[in-house]
Amino acid sequence: MASFNPRSFTSPDRLKSVSAQHLLTFFEKWQDYFANRGLTLPPQVDDEFPYDELAGILMKPDDKVPQDMVDALYYVHETASKENAEELIDAAERAGLSLEIGEEPSDADIALQIWLHKPDLLRRMHAETVAFTRSRFIYFAGRDGRSRPAPDPTVAQTGEMQEIMDLWFDRKRRGKGSRIFAFPRGSKTWFLVRHGEPMRREGRHEEDGGAAIAYYRPQKHDVVIYDGESDELAVNAGTKGEIELYLRTFGRVLFENEEYFDKSNRFTLDPLLEKGAKALENETVPEISRVRLIEIERFWGGQAKEKEVRKANDLFLAWGDDWSRRLAGGSIDRAVLKVKFDGDGKERTVSILPPSLARYDRDADSDLIDSWLKDQGFCRANSGDDDDDIDVLDDD
Repeated sequence: MASFNPRSFTSPDRLKSVSAQHLLTFFEKWQDYFANRGLTLPPQVDDEFPYDELAGILMKPDDKVPQDMVDALYYVHETASKENAEELIDAAERAGLSLEIGEEPSDADIALQIWLHKPDLLRRMHAETVAFTRSRFIYFAGRDGRSRPAPDPTVAQTGEMQEIMDLWFDRKRRGKGSRIFAFPRGSKTWFLVRHGEPMRREGRHEEDGGAAIAYYRPQKHDVVIYDGESDELAVNAGTKGEIELYLRTFGRVLFENEEYFDKSNRFTLDPLLEKGAKALENETVPEISRVRLIEIERFWGGQAKEKEVRKANDLFLAWGDDWSRRLAGGSIDRAVLKVKFDGDGKERTVSILPPSLARYDRDADSDLIDSWLKDQGFCRANSGDDDDDIDVLDDD
């Protein structure tokens, strides 16, 4: 069952932003559940539509709440929260759906109508939203290192990847039923991998004061991006095992080689040590007007595994001519940059953690930042050298 907080969508004010007729059509399937909770849904819409009573039941679900209703509410809420009405209407039109728009349709009303007509479309829109909002990735170079068109996998290829992943997920107590959604855009293809997590057992409080057990399988979303221009795979996942699964699976199905993607050292901070502030200059990407180094993390090692973090609005400005000495000693494990784009009032944060991890504020900046990093020497050429030390992403 999807993770859903009913209060997010089902307050009376939120419900009133949706046509009463659409709500009635939507909840009609579960009218027996509402009847058992003391609410008889009206046979038709009138001026006394029970918004408050309906919201009260949804905000306090019991152990008999229909899982498919929670699932539907989850996708309606998530999509309406991240897409505006215009984007939802455009998606419906492309799918050939006829919706009742009205003069000022709410996002929730449009999302709910799409669910009524074509639930899979709303699920895919949700998957696309999740895929394009991840910002922290580990990068792996392809063996060829040559440019190619971004892959648009066939149904058969997607099915093969899901079968391979299901075997691994099932062995790791995550269950089967994984799903892959592909979104080709330009030279890149975004893949959203939806799968289960190990079963979770929690104590559940009963209305009569008693105790019971809730047993369920949470759902998780990982994101994989293949860049055809640079022949690289970027992965956002929670465990080392999942990352290696995606490397093997995408290599095998898309390139007929499970070892196609290696664990080469993609990033290096050597330009900072060698050139100082000149490493942040820009003569090749006109959209970038300024880059500042605002933070470094240095690892000193030793039995205590000492680390040191230095921060400033501009570290090279603070260090002046003494920058070389200030960067000497230990190893720099992380650098945080502030990147200013022309015409954009807000600077973007870029974090680099060699050998293969980077985090951007937003994916829309990634192509320009990637170009600048390569031009300045922060990205290594595909080397094919293996490095078994894969860092694990601990957040989304």
